[in-house]
Amino acid sequence: MGQPAEIDNKWKLLIVDDEALVHDMVQINLRDMEYAGKNIHFLHAYSAKEAQQMIFREKNIAVIILDVMMEKDNAGLSFVRFVREENNNNEVRILLHTGQPGIAPKREVSDQYGIDAYLDKNVADNEDCYVAVKLALRSYEERIKLKKAATKTDVDLLEEIAEIYTGLLSEPEGFTDYETTVQKVHAMVQLSQEILAAYALADMKRSVDQGTTKAERLSYRDYCALTQIYDLKVILMHTPLPEYKTEYIAITETLLKAAKHFSMIQILPEHHREKLFNSIQHYEMLA
Repeated sequence: MGQPAEIDNKWKLLIVDDEALVHDMVQINLRDMEYAGKNIHFLHAYSAKEAQQMIFREKNIAVIILDVMMEKDNAGLSFVRFVREENNNNEVRILLHTGQPGIAPKREVSDQYGIDAYLDKNVADNEDCYVAVKLALRSYEERIKLKKAATKTDVDLLEEIAEIYTGLLSEPEGFTDYETTVQKVHAMVQLSQEILAAYALADMKRSVDQGTTKAERLSYRDYCALTQIYDLKVILMHTPLPEYKTEYIAITETLLKAAKHFSMIQILPEHHREKLFNSIQHYEMLA
């Protein structure tokens, strides 16, 4: 069974401690926390063994607040090693919770284990805990975004560009807003840079001449259609807002031409090609 919708829309935070009072105090400290529009969903484990079971059972845990000493003096650090090495989870952020810093010296632990911060169990009303968890959530979110971006193919990125083109052409009145047009063109440029950077990285991994992967994936015409987005950016950069209103027609015609060329990229899926082509025709009828 899947998670209830209200849990899916919350950050999962796992408290691992053999003292129930610690669980209660952490929840009190973080009960009102919100980050990126999402609250905290608390998970509880009272031993390293329970925590391991929780890791297998619960997906997308964002932060773990971990007691160093539980069943054994090294139970907490052994659990960190389990998460990072055996479970191969480098996304979840881990905060060590200890009242005896000598048990896990900060410098030694930070050098050997992937942890984000130390929290003092001896402080009941701990603002440091609130701040550390907020920072850990931000770090987790950034890592997840990077991981997702790393798994995108060139086709995925081309589809995103096609969607932006389609959106612009479906709402011609949007062109009259200079900032909106600039933002969307910049977004397309960034996506095109990701595609070309991925091709260059693939060349390095394959130990082939630079440009090999690009040539395999894009024809010269397709490559020109992709780089035409840069032309749009240059035009907008050299068109200040006061001049944009007078140059509006010429700029939109240039964008329309670029969109037509982009819609003919061979590896762009057919349904996106058709959707973009229909948006182009619709725009031309309204113009």
